[in-house]
Amino acid sequence: MGVLQQIRHHDRREQVYWAVRLSAEQDNLLAAWSWVIDTGNVDTAFRMLAGLAPYEVWTSYPLLLDGEAALELPGAAAHPGYPLALAVSAVFASNRAEVTVTEELCRRASEANARQASSDWRVEEVISNARSNIALTTGAFADNARLDEQAAAIARAGGDLADASLQLGVAAVAHLMVGDAPRAVPLAREALALARQIGAPALIASALLAVGATVAQTDPDRARACLRESRELSTTLGYQGPLDHAGAAAIAFLLNDRTATLELGRSAIRALQRGGDRRMMVFMLHVIAGTLAAIQPEAAAIIQGAAEAYMVESPNYVRPISLIITEALGEERARELRARGADMDWDQAITYTLTQTTQALDELKSGTQL
Repeated sequence: MGVLQQIRHHDRREQVYWAVRLSAEQDNLLAAWSWVIDTGNVDTAFRMLAGLAPYEVWTSYPLLLDGEAALELPGAAAHPGYPLALAVSAVFASNRAEVTVTEELCRRASEANARQASSDWRVEEVISNARSNIALTTGAFADNARLDEQAAAIARAGGDLADASLQLGVAAVAHLMVGDAPRAVPLAREALALARQIGAPALIASALLAVGATVAQTDPDRARACLRESRELSTTLGYQGPLDHAGAAAIAFLLNDRTATLELGRSAIRALQRGGDRRMMVFMLHVIAGTLAAIQPEAAAIIQGAAEAYMVESPNYVRPISLIITEALGEERARELRARGADMDWDQAITYTLTQTTQALDELKSGTQL
């Protein structure tokens, strides 16, 4: 269990060591979690949740524990780690797109933190993360961007420059999703500057993707260079986090590189599937639907319908995809296929998307589909 507390206290050049070690330890950590819950060991349970609180940790090494089980243990509410445990549980719930549960846990975390003799800035950061995730799920995209910036400011004030860099990169992409590129670009550049200041290759790789995404429409050569440098760094490290998989696919999509988008998108879906991050998975389903729209519109409509079932309102970039699908199929057929996708359960939707992605890649590479 000590591995969670040690993740961030290492030479940044050994990032791959911790990534590989934590991945290998996941079964042991889950077994340890079951043990602490079964034995009512609230102190150890809260220490495990605290280890997953930094943004860098829970996004890079996703391990979604049932934090709510720890909150019910004897003595939980009186424990000094209770506010942070509530906040981390809220983040985990937000990643599962559980809106009501997340909002309630955030409220309780904020109130518990306020009752402490000295409030914990980390609790405030994690609450902002959870609320940002829910804003994305419910279609409140401007709030999503604002909360990401807020989380970055809290992390920076708390002295966590790694989290600040990552949060700024995410905020940049959030602004890009609502069409505010003028705000997105400087945030992404600031994220990269902080990452280079820290000297962390994994953070630099992530920030490069943020920069690449924000300039893809105005400076495609710069975007390609960012994507290439990021992937080279990740290859050197021997590890790429789920969000970086998604970021790389997004840049390829913005650059209209169909084959790269499908290849990177498939890798992103598999990585996100292991971490259980549904909100980012929905984003990737839309990216895959957009890539297939012109070559396999029926599959694209089904995938888009599945994505829309898990997001209250679609972001701006989805509208052109919908138009392409509707023009290819006709309004009635497109609506019918989207409804079919919406009726799929989560696992069916992911399996279908991966199958269609692989089929499209095979056709593109064989030259049978142009």
